[in-house]
Amino acid sequence: MYAMGSDGAVNFTKISTRQAIGVSYAHSQFQMLAAALRFMFISAIFGCGSSTPDFPSTSQSSPTEAFETVKLFTDVTKHAGISFVHADGQRASYEFPRSMGSGCAWLDANGDDRLDILLIQGGPQSDTESPRLLAAVYLQKEDGRFADFSLEAGLMGSGYGMGVAVGDVDNDGDSDIYLPKYGPDQLFLNDGTGRFTDITQDAGIINPQWATAAAMTDLNRDGWLDVVVANYVDYFPGTFCADAAARQDFCGPQDFRGTPNRVFMNLGRSDDGKVHFEDRSAASGLASLPSKSLGLVCRDFDNDGDTDIFVANDGEANQLWIQNEETFTDEAFVRGVAVNRFGEPEANMGTLIGDFSGDGQLDLLVTHLSGEMNTLWQGDARGYFMDQTSRFRMGAAGLAQTGFGIVASDLDCDGRLEILVANGKVKRDRHRIFSGGDFWAAYAERNQIFLARDSDLQEFRDGNAGFTGPEEVSRGLATGDFDQDGDQDLLVTSIGVPARLYRNDAVRTGHWLSVRPYDPERKRVSYGAKVTVIAESRSWSAEIIPHTSYLSSLEPLAHFGLGAVSILTSVEVVWPDGPFMVEVFVAPATDQRVELIRGSGIERRTASVEEVP
Repeated sequence: MYAMGSDGAVNFTKISTRQAIGVSYAHSQFQMLAAALRFMFISAIFGCGSSTPDFPSTSQSSPTEAFETVKLFTDVTKHAGISFVHADGQRASYEFPRSMGSGCAWLDANGDDRLDILLIQGGPQSDTESPRLLAAVYLQKEDGRFADFSLEAGLMGSGYGMGVAVGDVDNDGDSDIYLPKYGPDQLFLNDGTGRFTDITQDAGIINPQWATAAAMTDLNRDGWLDVVVANYVDYFPGTFCADAAARQDFCGPQDFRGTPNRVFMNLGRSDDGKVHFEDRSAASGLASLPSKSLGLVCRDFDNDGDTDIFVANDGEANQLWIQNEETFTDEAFVRGVAVNRFGEPEANMGTLIGDFSGDGQLDLLVTHLSGEMNTLWQGDARGYFMDQTSRFRMGAAGLAQTGFGIVASDLDCDGRLEILVANGKVKRDRHRIFSGGDFWAAYAERNQIFLARDSDLQEFRDGNAGFTGPEEVSRGLATGDFDQDGDQDLLVTSIGVPARLYRNDAVRTGHWLSVRPYDPERKRVSYGAKVTVIAESRSWSAEIIPHTSYLSSLEPLAHFGLGAVSILTSVEVVWPDGPFMVEVFVAPATDQRVELIRGSGIERRTASVEEVP
């Protein structure tokens, strides 16, 4: 649990049973039919003719179109001391990587129990490949402001920065960093003070492909975090691509071949005391199908006790790699997540897991290119999905946007999840004419907020100073409670402009609980753990999966808005390794942050699939 000390610093209180509060889815042959079905569907909704479909749109739309405005977020970037500006490479260049990066992360870099910030740089203004800072690190001070620690952190290298994965690969209690890039990836080990050493070569990490997203997850349940890497396309620098008017523009994935994704298995510490990895991409089957991957979700989709891998592919069918004793088989078509309900692949980018249908099972939401709806696949307990996008208003609301980062959070703690999307085009908007020197103005869009209203999600704005205010080319998006006041704040990165920190100032309408499941043997948060908060009338569940959204890493914390519920019955954790081990903890008081220490619950039991909460 977190408790606020008199000096403003956050002090950890470990909670155990000794205390009063225990914390306890042939596609090609159907393409013409699918396209026809899609046309009929859209026509049925919007009508035929030359008029524009009536869907919620961005700031390019008519000025008479209005959204209800609510006060949600405040931009506190400057006040917090953050001065990072994303380096987007050579000015006016159309090199493909410029349009795709970069991400961000929340982490505790120096072990003081305060959230720090990591922001990924893109590329330099020249062709030089000499080492430079790949990422900026800002450490949070006692007063809540941040200090630039980038030079001391030492995250140096070359290439164009894309994403980031955060996790403790050597089980020593601090956060290590994996940086996937356009250029060779790098793995950095933390010394515990926020200073990092490049151990890529010694650790056996070799990935020369254009990597986008990465995830740290325990694939073989041995207690050591492995690394899964999403690789994109085999891009050749200097390739000329053009828009419909023959003007140079950024290339798209259709112009290049896909590349195999990779998995590096953590072998733990060897006799020399160092952590080593083994490339099992081919042996595991994961590299058998080259793809154009941008997003990852690593979790137990089929509920059999081991970790599976969902891969969001850009303009191609998605992949859902189901694991059987460290080998993987793509079952995305069988399980319903390969393509949309029209049988068409889409430009899949950002990923999000959450119970959006309210049935207690986790659903999958993926962001897409403008002209495509952001797709919601409703999941069941066996890991099968059905496209239910048409049931939700936010599907149509995504048609006008190009979505990348996506997160879910109960912003006002009323017990219902809201959704936030970071938007920005990858192709020039032919309907807008720009003058001046702003290269990215033709690609800029507003971000979106969807609030839970009745049984749907409705789009709102939160003012010019809020998350939906700026028109930028946004990419990375991550949630984290940096001020530890019980609601989720936002970190946003956009191409070529300053990163933004948004404090959540929504009017709170209910109680809350934030839970961190901690494994003392491994000295870290238990990635993949499932936390269920139980009250007399209902329950809430969440999993610790920090690598969702787009190229980003979220705070590894389960945050629950509880609404009017002020008294809980218990909290249960399904630990991710071994058989289904469910540990029950005495119900904590609400409106606080608690840490559930493995082994300190009041009850432990081995459960069958049907019994897992």
